Amino acid sequence: MFTSDLPLKPLALSASALLMLSACGNAEDDGLGDSDALSGVDVTHQNEGAPEVLIHEDIELEENASRVLNAGDGEQVSEDSLLEYHLVAVDPVEGDVLQDSYDQELTPYLPLPAFLGAEGQNQFIGEALSDEGVTVGSDVAVYLRSGDEEAAPDQEDALYVFHIEDQSPAHADGEEVEQSGGLPEIDSTIGEAPELAEQDLEDAPEELSTEVLIEGDGEEIGEEDYVFAQYRGWTWSEGEQFDSSWSDEGTPGEPFEFSMDEEVAAMTQQGAIEGWNEGIPGHRVGDRVLMVIPPELAYGEDGQGEDIGPDETLIFVVDLVKVIDAETVTDIMAQQQQQEQQAPQELELSEEEQEQLEELADEMGISTDELEMLAAQLGVESVDQLEEFLGDAEEAEGDADDPENDDADTEEGDE
Repeated sequence: MFTSDLPLKPLALSASALLMLSACGNAEDDGLGDSDALSGVDVTHQNEGAPEVLIHEDIELEENASRVLNAGDGEQVSEDSLLEYHLVAVDPVEGDVLQDSYDQELTPYLPLPAFLGAEGQNQFIGEALSDEGVTVGSDVAVYLRSGDEEAAPDQEDALYVFHIEDQSPAHADGEEVEQSGGLPEIDSTIGEAPELAEQDLEDAPEELSTEVLIEGDGEEIGEEDYVFAQYRGWTWSEGEQFDSSWSDEGTPGEPFEFSMDEEVAAMTQQGAIEGWNEGIPGHRVGDRVLMVIPPELAYGEDGQGEDIGPDETLIFVVDLVKVIDAETVTDIMAQQQQQEQQAPQELELSEEEQEQLEELADEMGISTDELEMLAAQLGVESVDQLEEFLGDAEEAEGDADDPENDDADTEEGDE
């Protein structure tokens, strides 16, 4: 329940204003690897959409590298932040923009502590985006070599240009609040993983009970919002931790994200137990909240796996770090559904049809993936239909190029 994939999120945070930057005269030498090898890369932002990226010199690198192309005028990026960014993926040879995030409804985010605690290229990206001199508003070029031992087998050399939009803490941030004494004692420090203090837990509360440990001053969370949170959970009966988003070293991990709207939670498969849905609304971004959740609002008489037994009361400490309001999420989900309905359908091929497709691709000098994409765009449902369409197109092109047809048209016009 409390797991999510590390890749970048389709649901991220509200858009912020795009900074207008000039690539001339303000490049910095800060970076990792051979940053000078990226000195020929320039980026210039437009009034809207993806920026223009120019590569003036061939990039010759045998290792990963990064470089600050334009220094922003904001604060230094913190290693414990959630980083809001936009991204352009660029062909490192031709300089063509292959993909970008600038047309997304929401600005993507990247959990820096999770990337810095990873290995290989994710770690390099985290280091490049938090290096000294990388500030909010900066443009950072990150070059990833396919020969890197941590690279995917089919990965090619890649050049990414990140624009740092904003940052916020990846943990609760505010004023620490002294506990009342009515709930389990928690060792709590801002920026560090909470710990369940050693104590004898007797009779568990029969109802949902909550207490604020760190009081933030961010946006108030509504009953159907989409929330990003760090958390730790323990069983009441044993005081044993059963799940956590924090790293083993006590640094923030990738936030768990979930919707408190039943329909959105079902569509995204990002939901939480009822105790969270009832205990979190009304709190603010930046809060650290202690929640004691009775079995009927958790996993009930069935329990959950080996760690949570039947009729178990649960203890959670939750840092609320980001929120997207319910209306925005609903609009985005509706747009995604519409796009999926309008998207071309892939061909469903038998082994014989797959061989036929491969032969046709060889004849045309393109890959089967490109040919399947063409078939999807044309709306054909079989390889036979695709061959027929291509044959008709070739015949029509031949007729158009035939000089005799031109003469016939001329004679007919003369008459």
